Amino acid sequence: MTSQLQEPKRCTVLRTDPNTTTNLDSLLGATAVLIFVGSWLASLSSPLVLSLALIYGHRTVATTIVCITIVAYLPWEHGIIAKSFQNFLNRYHPLYYGGGVSIIYEGGIENINAATGEKRQTMYAVHPHGAFCIGWSFLYHNQRMIAERVRFCFAPLLYASPIFRLFARSANRPGSASKSAMAGYLRSGEDVALPPGGFEEATLTDTSRDRVYVNRRFGFVKLCLQYGVSIRPVYVFGEGRLYSNIQGLWDVRLAMNNYNIPAILPWGLWFFPLLPKKNAGVFIVVGKPLILPKLAYPTKMEVAMWHDNYVRELKRIYEDYKEEAYGSERGKVSKLEVW
Repeated sequence: MTSQLQEPKRCTVLRTDPNTTTNLDSLLGATAVLIFVGSWLASLSSPLVLSLALIYGHRTVATTIVCITIVAYLPWEHGIIAKSFQNFLNRYHPLYYGGGVSIIYEGGIENINAATGEKRQTMYAVHPHGAFCIGWSFLYHNQRMIAERVRFCFAPLLYASPIFRLFARSANRPGSASKSAMAGYLRSGEDVALPPGGFEEATLTDTSRDRVYVNRRFGFVKLCLQYGVSIRPVYVFGEGRLYSNIQGLWDVRLAMNNYNIPAILPWGLWFFPLLPKKNAGVFIVVGKPLILPKLAYPTKMEVAMWHDNYVRELKRIYEDYKEEAYGSERGKVSKLEVW
């Protein structure tokens, strides 16, 4: 596997200039961030809020949650409201970050089979998860991903929760990250995006270290082998610097993740913890496709071999771009911890 970049095919689909961002742009960007993070947190708490509203007779609150749930689950297609919402997120969300936001594709945007000229089916594996998957969200509402009709998959519990489900359906094409759902998407020929590190990678978030949780994540590689799907490793530089997080007690906290319990206590701005740190920047690299064979019944050895290839490619992306993302001084001493 070569480590030489195909510079002529490198494609930049987003690059913001903080020097041209106005205070209004930044305010609207903060609004976009709060919609994303707020809908996430509100969804997780909605069952408790609904129960309390019913117990104490707060009919307006209960009716609102029920109505949101109905709309979130009704069959509907993107209309003018959803498209306007997409455009708002795509335009203003990147303008919040004082360090700027960039999205770069290696080898071009589309994954084309050079021999046939046909588009290959692709899974985008996004690292690190971070506290709130901010890098993932940039890809989620980016117009290129919307045009490619990529289905973005995340925790089944969050996918089923009404408020975030409504947000996710309005912004793009969401999906469940359960094994059966993922198999169904790939079987039907869809491109998908997934944060393989999950809650464990969120738990490990640290502003001073770059960490990914992938050593025990073999399932997504096995699925891609079974359906002959290419994997594009995606690394989000700066994700871990957006929110602070308590450190230590890893055995206990990672054990909690096994029961789908987020073991993270994040905070961003000191005066408004839900907002990420203002001066941080985000630099996203969508790596070149890792072309996997189609093996209906891959062995453990075959899965392990391709998993090793994937991890090696993820490390290669980190090493190739860390100085561009962080600057020469910080980039030279930055290391990727692989858990």
